[in-house]
Amino acid sequence: MTDLYLYQTVHLTGGRALHVAEHAALLDTASREWFGRPYTPAPGALKRRIELRARQEFYPTEVSGFIRLELRPDGEERLLPAGISLYGGYGYRSVQPAAVVLRYDLPLTEAPTSVHETATLLARRAAERAGAEAAIRCDAQDRFREAEGAPVFAIVGRTVLEAPGPESVERSITRQAVVRAGLELRKEPFGLADLQRIEELFFTDHRGITSLSHCNGQPLMTFLAERIARELE
Repeated sequence: MTDLYLYQTVHLTGGRALHVAEHAALLDTASREWFGRPYTPAPGALKRRIELRARQEFYPTEVSGFIRLELRPDGEERLLPAGISLYGGYGYRSVQPAAVVLRYDLPLTEAPTSVHETATLLARRAAERAGAEAAIRCDAQDRFREAEGAPVFAIVGRTVLEAPGPESVERSITRQAVVRAGLELRKEPFGLADLQRIEELFFTDHRGITSLSHCNGQPLMTFLAERIARELE
């Protein structure tokens, strides 16, 4: 694989691009670290470019759409269509996949790179071979790091546990939604050893919240995650 890039997927609702400045800031941090160059577009101008790209794709404004922002090592910015949603705004997805836990490390970094994306795709293929639809990545201590390349959360009682991991727009809006839902939030490790006490597992990506129906064969509930999803923007 030689096509190296950083990426973010921007959510648009009603034709408006959300959290553009935050997405750009994350790319700037990663670009300075890995490409040795800043990425500092004017947020307003970038927002207009993203919204124009969505119009060029004839995205309907009554539902959400997604534009993928890729940044290459030479500083080239690419805006690519990434599909539309069944929902308007961040949603609680009707799909509730079963997951298996896979232990693997990412090369060098957990930043949103093309390498990370490829590893996530390969992990999903491994999950499918195991009879599941989604993969949870864990570390050498069997602590969960992410699900489908996105931040993963567990619910125990009325407490939401946030697995440690890199900052993202999706992680940030989930924390805010948990607080608005009146639930306790704790950032602490959890993993395979905690499965018996975990009631719900979910992850948040650019589409919204996805609850997992099973993890390694253990059935999970899908109650409070839906409540949290209602508090997303």
